[in-house]
Amino acid sequence: MLDVFLNAVLPIFAVVAFGFAYGRRGIMGRDLAQQLNRFVFYFALPILLFKLIASVPVEQFEWMLLLAYFLAELTLYILGYLIARHVFKRSRTESLLMGMSAGFANHVFFVLPIAQQLFGEVASLPIVAIITLDAVAMFAGTILILETITNRDKGLPPLRLLPIFARNPQIIGISLGVVAMLLGVQLSGGFDLFTRFVGDAAAPVSLFALGIILAGQKLSDFVPAAVFSGLKLLIMPLATWIIVVAVFRISSDWANPALLVAAGPSGAMPFVLAMQYKVPVSTIAYTVLISTIASVVSISLMSQVF
Repeated sequence: MLDVFLNAVLPIFAVVAFGFAYGRRGIMGRDLAQQLNRFVFYFALPILLFKLIASVPVEQFEWMLLLAYFLAELTLYILGYLIARHVFKRSRTESLLMGMSAGFANHVFFVLPIAQQLFGEVASLPIVAIITLDAVAMFAGTILILETITNRDKGLPPLRLLPIFARNPQIIGISLGVVAMLLGVQLSGGFDLFTRFVGDAAAPVSLFALGIILAGQKLSDFVPAAVFSGLKLLIMPLATWIIVVAVFRISSDWANPALLVAAGPSGAMPFVLAMQYKVPVSTIAYTVLISTIASVVSISLMSQVF
């Protein structure tokens, strides 16, 4: 457990901590955090999503695992939305992103490196498959719902939403990645270096911005954040085990990495979307923080399954 904390959790948490320290000292403020978030949303993240999707060996995927994991993730998503909306009385958009934080893991920058370090490349393919599923279905789907809600509130008819969807940088990155994947385009040379170089900036920049935002937040949202951290670290792994192992009976080679992802902390993407769509970020930010710290226990325990 100590090895997982020192070599996986602490380095990621340190980025948030430095952002918090700079924000607390007044060196960097909320306006800068919003600009950093815009860099991630409009530039780094679309390129990252493109590279991830374009590079996956989709022909090797275990599709029954992806269906089972998606059902578990969707269950937590809906449960989280209902709790946020009806228990904590949050808006539709905030409830949507709080629901996302209950099921959406930090698999790209957190779980995957841990799995590779602990278990080697044998764990990579199932996790990459889940990352692809989340990018195409969960992440893109959430953006579409957010765009629909925010633009309907402005009185725009449904057909007027299509051009807005088409201009969304995340949708563009995901769509181009799917096209490249289907056509078998190989990323190489300078283009591969460019996409990797830019994409690698998405996580540390978004986490640093998260730390700055946390520095200006009060602890009034600690209780709901703790609840949603519990949903992510306790209920999500349980739901995944029930659906993936007990119901679908997926082989351990694919099921175990999926369980490791399910035990991971909430991803930063709900926070990135909250900042971009001007949704209150306090609960979501603290959920990311609390679940990241507590995941040293959940991931360490789940790693014993391998």
